[in-house]
Amino acid sequence: MSKNNELLSLLTRRIKETADLIKDKDADALLVFNRANYRYLTNFTGEEAQLIIAKNGDRVLLSDSRFAPQIEAQAVGELKVVMKHDHEAAEIAAEVKKLGVKKLLVEAEFVSAYEYDAIKSQLPDVDLVMATEIVERVRNVKDDLELATLKKAVEISERAFEEVLPMLKPGAKERDVGAKLDYLFKLYGGDGPGYDSIIASGPRSSWAHGVASDRLMQEHELVVIDAAASYNGYTADITRTYALGSVEDELEKIYKIVLEAQKRGIAAAVAGATGKDVDQAARGYINNAGYGQYFGHGIGHGIGLEIHEMCQPEFLFSQTTLENGIVHTVEPGIYLPQGGVRIEDDILVNGDTPKVLSTLPKDELIHL
Repeated sequence: MSKNNELLSLLTRRIKETADLIKDKDADALLVFNRANYRYLTNFTGEEAQLIIAKNGDRVLLSDSRFAPQIEAQAVGELKVVMKHDHEAAEIAAEVKKLGVKKLLVEAEFVSAYEYDAIKSQLPDVDLVMATEIVERVRNVKDDLELATLKKAVEISERAFEEVLPMLKPGAKERDVGAKLDYLFKLYGGDGPGYDSIIASGPRSSWAHGVASDRLMQEHELVVIDAAASYNGYTADITRTYALGSVEDELEKIYKIVLEAQKRGIAAAVAGATGKDVDQAARGYINNAGYGQYFGHGIGHGIGLEIHEMCQPEFLFSQTTLENGIVHTVEPGIYLPQGGVRIEDDILVNGDTPKVLSTLPKDELIHL
């Protein structure tokens, strides 16, 4: 099967599953604002567009002339394209009317109150209903093309990690390490960093999201690196903790605790379990070790076209029943005032045998 035919087949399935969810809501169509969602359903990667998808699978993409060549090159399958020229709400409303829509779902998380009111004023006879997590529910289970893309993002990320390790030494600036990583992500074929690279050393390693700063690394402290590449729009998410020379015994101790907690969390990530089961497997071990108060964030989240998936109130990772094909992180941590440890990998739900996509060394604290 050619690449275009494979993509068309995958898009056809995505569209059907989304249309089925629209019908489950007794609605006629869904208005999509989220860039990741309309990309998923059209293959168009540009910004400032909206997509109307009807319950029968018909699609209308509203964009503007700047993106006409890009849409022609990227979009797959039968798709009506409308170039917006004037009043966006009026043009959206006109297409909704042409489809004969009586009940329209609107992505609640991604439409502003101003946009909603403007569209509503143009559609007085249409029932507009705020909806959450429609396309996202389809996106949660990755298809073969998405899995291959995520694996490539992981491969690029790990290659970059390994290359920057010699930079981790006393006197090195966090920002310099982050800049080198971001460069390597592109050099090795990625889009660039999937999110702001976290390079946190010394006391800053206890910051869960300590993005790279001008701080100079010092001997006898920990360095947390949480960074990954995006590849064709899909983002990996990997964290490793390193030591610059010897570190105090308690930091060595918490590294071993976090590592064991992560192993238990990964083992619990089987089909049919919930995200809460994964969380409890890891958190329970940290609690029993006496460090529960120093682990204040969730155990993980989905990854894909967005770095944090399964994070909306309507579809939290903790409440998700894991299915084959879901890719999520397992990232326990312990954050003490003098330094923190986090270990994070990307996990593919695969029956009773979770598959760890990221394979950077971690079985012991690496001293540089």
